[in-house]
Amino acid sequence: MIFLYLLNTALPILLLLLLSSFIHVFIHELGHALPVLANPRAWAVVYVGSFGDQSGSFALHIGRRLKIWIKYNPFLWFRGMCQPYGPEFTINEKIRYVMAGPLASLLLGVVACLLLQIGILPGFVRFWLGFMVLFAAFGLLGSTIPAGRQRYTSDGSPVYPDLILAFRMWRSKRLT
Repeated sequence: MIFLYLLNTALPILLLLLLSSFIHVFIHELGHALPVLANPRAWAVVYVGSFGDQSGSFALHIGRRLKIWIKYNPFLWFRGMCQPYGPEFTINEKIRYVMAGPLASLLLGVVACLLLQIGILPGFVRFWLGFMVLFAAFGLLGSTIPAGRQRYTSDGSPVYPDLILAFRMWRSKRLT
């Protein structure tokens, strides 16, 4: 009886959580990558499930300028990173690239909220959209509020929330 309950209730909810986490992180990091790809000489590498670690991941190539690394372990899909490459970016381009991730999270949450207003959607879809709204909201918080402990990329560089990073860049621009 307990096994059937877990199979019919807990497992689908866990799968929805993992899928929602993946979609949110993917959209957020793709949001970072799009302004980078607007420069025809630049390219981007997106990581879903890590802060730049390629081990235990598989790669997808989208065109010649976007590479996506996705961890095999879905329980790591709540984190991600986008690394831009190419010519030296101006401070304004860097700020645009950094802030595009939270904007993508915000847009994802707004679209999920709007879709929730459609009354004819099945309960399962409405439930999943509710998860998407929650992940978008928590993603926005994670992009603005520092974590309780410092996080680092696979090469040892510190990881900062997007809003703090953009503010530091904006402040350095004003000081020069």
